Amino acid sequence: MIVVVLIQSVYVLLTAIAFAFELMPWTRDAFVKYGRTRSTHTAAAQGTVGAPLIATALERFAAMTVPKNLFSQFYWTGAVVGSLVLLDAVLWIWRSCRPGAQDLTCTHVFAAAVQLESWIGRDLPDTVPAAEASTRALAAVVGLSMYCIHVTTRLKECIFDQPTTDARMHVGQYAVGMVFYIATPFAIVADAYCARSWQPVSLWMVATAVALFAFASQHQWRCHRILFQLRRIKLQHGTAGSYALPSGDLFEYVSSPHYLCEILVYVSLWMAAGFQAPTLLCVVIWTAVNLSITAHESQVWYRRTFGDLFPQNRRMLLPFIW
Repeated sequence: MIVVVLIQSVYVLLTAIAFAFELMPWTRDAFVKYGRTRSTHTAAAQGTVGAPLIATALERFAAMTVPKNLFSQFYWTGAVVGSLVLLDAVLWIWRSCRPGAQDLTCTHVFAAAVQLESWIGRDLPDTVPAAEASTRALAAVVGLSMYCIHVTTRLKECIFDQPTTDARMHVGQYAVGMVFYIATPFAIVADAYCARSWQPVSLWMVATAVALFAFASQHQWRCHRILFQLRRIKLQHGTAGSYALPSGDLFEYVSSPHYLCEILVYVSLWMAAGFQAPTLLCVVIWTAVNLSITAHESQVWYRRTFGDLFPQNRRMLLPFIW
């Protein structure tokens, strides 16, 4: 279906942009870095020879930032959209389990996709056999449930646990975040709803996915708590320009364990679909690329800030490897 291709294209495009921006120093400084790794002044337009108007425009665009505290809006968006799509899938299961259910019109999400296909001249069935409906919807419900738990937990951390910060991020990063959290609930269900064939996912695969999700979520919460505590100590002592090196839990092995856990969360969603959802694979690739770039910037910042105090055996993202 063209809808699936469009959703996949969103993540492919975001991944390509992330790679392109990371390759050039001025785009990396202006558009990739945020929070403590972002300089208060960026020379984004320097080196643009013979084009002063373009240089000025680029510099102004590079200076367009928003507070990093707006991260909570990402999770609000993800929680609301994810919950609505989840409710749609649950209602589909309920209808498919009713006595005498035959071919069923799918969820409202699928119906909208079928309508879009008809507008561009493609004729697709707007029903799914009842025998397949519950299997497909169940896969969607498992993935969406884990996703909603994840974004709701992050939202709770942003509102109640995370100290406020004066750090900033580029407006482009804010736009990318909103696109991601709007698109991802639909990416979770896209293949389950729209694939021509769908194999039931074994119970052990789902159990393994849930266990991986629980492991990643627990350690991400612990690592965030460590970072939040360091931030509180910094605010209490009024040491605005100083930072402490985080330690404990997975910080003993990598510099950005919360990013590693985030990647594992989305891997668990893909696993819950039986590794047969290419759209979810696009989500995993985008998440891994984006957070690997951010982890690299954090590693460079840690080494530059702490020098010889930084543990030499602490890897960037993968324990003992990288």
